[in-house]
Formats: sequence, structure tokens, C-alpha cells
Amino acid sequence: LNMNLRQDKGYSYGYSSSIDWSKGPSAMLAGGGVQTDVTKEAVAETFKEFSDVREKRPVTQEELDNAKDGILRSLPSQFETHAQTLHQLIRLLTFDLPDDYFSSFAAELSAVSLEEAHRVARELLHDGRLNVVVAGDREAVESGLRELGYPIVPVDYEGHRL
Repeated sequence: LNMNLRQDKGYSYGYSSSIDWSKGPSAMLAGGGVQTDVTKEAVAETFKEFSDVREKRPVTQEELDNAKDGILRSLPSQFETHAQTLHQLIRLLTFDLPDDYFSSFAAELSAVSLEEAHRVARELLHDGRLNVVVAGDREAVESGLRELGYPIVPVDYEGHRL
């Protein structure tokens, strides 16, 4: 996403994705700030990225290796403060993880295969289950977004339908 929307197209200063884990269904989030005049294109590219990673352009071994490396390199920074350490301990309890979870994390992550990554993408990333939130100048972006053919539900800053 970042390479496409920031580096290749210059739509954003930063575009990323993450998973907000919970005990039940977890949310995968993707996005970033984009220039108003390319909102439609950024939304279209986001949907395209999700579709392509599932079908046309699955994750490569290099991309998987880079993702694993990034996760492992960022792990120490998740324990820099007392609050961050407490947050990680709470995760152990919330997800009923073993006490040695962080000791075995690197080996478990390294064991994730390219085939598993492809399988999970095919099973869990579906266009019909994606929701997009666009915050911005409605007059400037709505007509372009309507051209994409997805249902639009305008809401105010408190989430009430307009």
C-alpha cells in the first residue's frame, strides 16, 4: 500500500495497514491521509491492492521475509515504557497466550510459510467485507467516490447519518 500510494503515485505521505486484534473478529485497517483531489483514486487503489494480493499478485517470498523482519525488528520497541510492557502483558492474558509467548515468537513467526500467507489472503480478504471511511470535504470527493460504484453513507462528525 505504501509503495503504491506514496512512492509510486505520490498520493500520500504515508499509507499503511494493520490489524486491531480482539478476542472475536478482528479489524484490519488500511489507510492514510491523501490529497483531496486523488481521494477516488486512493480508494480504488486500496481495493485493488486487497484484490490483487488475494488473486492476481500474491505476496512474494521477499515481501513475506521483509514483513517478518519488520515485525521482529519492531518488537523491542513495544517494551520501551512501563505502559507498553503492561500492554504486552495484558495481551498475554487477553488472548490466553503462554508465559513464554515472546520467547518463542520469533521461531513461530519464522515458521509462517508463503503458502500459508497465500491461503489466509484468499480466505480472509474479500472486497464485499471491506468498509471505507473517508473524512474530508464532501463536496470535493463525493462525486468521484460515487463513480466507483460502492454504496455511500454520509455521516456527520458524530457518526449520525445525514
